[in-house]
Amino acid sequence: MKIFRKKVNFFQLLVNQCSIMNRGIEALYKYCQSVGQPDHESYGDTVIAIEDEGDMARRVLIDELNSTFITPMERNDIFDLSRQLDEVLDYAKTAIDEMRLFKIDPNEDMTRMVGILFDITVHIKKAVESMEKHKSIAKDEAIKVKSLENKMGANYYKALARLFESDDIKSVFKYREVYRHLNTTADEADSAMDYLLDILNSL
Repeated sequence: MKIFRKKVNFFQLLVNQCSIMNRGIEALYKYCQSVGQPDHESYGDTVIAIEDEGDMARRVLIDELNSTFITPMERNDIFDLSRQLDEVLDYAKTAIDEMRLFKIDPNEDMTRMVGILFDITVHIKKAVESMEKHKSIAKDEAIKVKSLENKMGANYYKALARLFESDDIKSVFKYREVYRHLNTTADEADSAMDYLLDILNSL
């Protein structure tokens, strides 16, 4: 008896990645908002655990991609979009690792930037959820992400300007490094939406 392989829904696998990414950035945001509170470090641990979950979700997607003959879009497009979503979550973990390594707490500028990142991931999730059946909504959400990436850039440079007013050179270098990675996270999100828009144009 011939056994037919169950059809893989790659749209749903990408949505699952987005959900994990969104939870990771939300935990990072709570980490920034909870300085001085008893549960502060637990949010950092949550970010790290969710990043591991995200890695597993990406591995599942790649395994399915390698064993599926027909896909709803180009294999490279699925792979690249998944990779960019994974990069966003990776940078969230990097931010936690650096703050702990440098022994610094999130300040107002950092919290503001992570808040923008959280908004970005909300719209990314909506965009990916809409890819399969609501292309126009997906495009609108992707454009919102790209607008928020510009907002992040503006906040990044304002934060740097305030940072460089300090005479504490060691602190300046530590915070600048975290700021830079947060800004890069928004760049990765913007790139993810470039891939998504290219996919939509080919569907």
